[in-house]
Formats: sequence, structure tokens, C-alpha cells
Amino acid sequence: MQEGHDHGPAEPCPPACPGWGEGALQLFSLQKRYGEMLAACRAAARIESVIVAPAAPGVRLPEYLMEEELVRLNLVAGRDAPEVLLDEWGIRATLTFRGRRFDCAFPWPGVLAGQLTAPPRARPRFAVIEGGKKD
Repeated sequence: MQEGHDHGPAEPCPPACPGWGEGALQLFSLQKRYGEMLAACRAAARIESVIVAPAAPGVRLPEYLMEEELVRLNLVAGRDAPEVLLDEWGIRATLTFRGRRFDCAFPWPGVLAGQLTAPPRARPRFAVIEGGKKD
């Protein structure tokens, strides 16, 4: 089992896993499971942030960030970005840097980790409680 996860490293990491929010993207990135990175981001209530390697092919960031080894970017749609677009290629979003908007792009191989907010768990509003005598 991976630290913080309740499953083996090759098994799926569902949103119910205790390590999902902080570790799913990193786990999938290390194992190059990009389809599962996409699925995790789509399942999340919010993508709080991602950690990106600017030197990875296809990454688009402002020029001054391209010299950094790693960059942490806030991606909450509606708060940090007007919208976050996810597909098989990666992530695209318009973000603000030094007061200016910039169209960013991060292919899945360039996304090394991130912070996701798990979707709310569906709970039934009413439940039947068995009681009384059984015939």
C-alpha cells in the first residue's frame, strides 16, 4: 500500500480513498496513468492546485516561469480561473500572473502532482429501519 492510501500501488485510487485528494495525481503521474489523472480531475469537486514541470514538452506558462524546476498553480474554476478544460491531452486554463491573464496548457506528463477536493458522498435522505415482529 502507498502511504496514505488504502490500496496497492497498481490498483485504482477512488475518491473514497483517504489519500485521494492529496495523492492521486502524484501516484498516477509517477506510474504514467494519465487516463486516471483525467478521470480523477473530472471526478473532483474542485481541482485546488497542480504542480507542473515547466520544462516538460507542451507546457505553456509565462516566460519568467519557464526557468523554474516546478510551479504550483491554483486552478479552482470560478475563483482562480474562469474555466478549466480537461481532456485526454491535459489541462488548459486562463490564469492571472502579475495582474495579466495568460492562456496556460499542461499536458498530463507535465503534471506531477496536485490537490483535489473529493466529490461529496451521496447519502440517502431517508432510510427504512426494520422493526416490529416478523411473521
